[in-house]
Amino acid sequence: MTKITTDTRSNILMVALQLFLQKGYKDVSYQDLVKKTGLSKGAIYHYFESKEVLLVAVFEFLMEATQQPATVEPQNMVKDNESFIKLFIDSKMVQINGFKKIMDTNELKLNKLLFFIEAINENEQLKQTITELTKQEITFLENCFIGLKKHNNLPEGKDTALLAECLFWMLQGAEMMVFFMQNENWEEGIIKMYDKTITDFFKI
Repeated sequence: MTKITTDTRSNILMVALQLFLQKGYKDVSYQDLVKKTGLSKGAIYHYFESKEVLLVAVFEFLMEATQQPATVEPQNMVKDNESFIKLFIDSKMVQINGFKKIMDTNELKLNKLLFFIEAINENEQLKQTITELTKQEITFLENCFIGLKKHNNLPEGKDTALLAECLFWMLQGAEMMVFFMQNENWEEGIIKMYDKTITDFFKI
């Protein structure tokens, strides 16, 4: 039986996340949670009245653990292409390491993250959350471009908002390629992908 942590709610969330990654959202039952947490079904219902509520809570828990430091100000930190790439990769490493800490493993398979796509399609609230997260990511990139502009390292007439949106979707597409490649050294692979994609973007 799994040992229960002092924070029962957090323990349920961590177990639920692991189960969602292992089995997919639809195939996880409350009985699975009972077996893995050692709690009764009633105890789990006390915290989460439905699987849909649990799913949203898992996403919120994950986002809180992987959020970028509030002190990061891209517009003041980015001066050239190299500092742009470094800041972006550093911010992504914070997110990756936060996720790995929750999972308590270095053997994270990126294909397991596809459960997020399934889950988002099942829940309207999550669709709204992802929309907001997308806006935040694009704003982060836009502030990076604003930093370049402040230091005269962005060609005249370039729209920072449009550049940010274009780069965001390029990175999203490249990330999906890494997910499907199933490389054992996925962390190294995704960092190289970020570096190459942003570098290539600057050449356009």
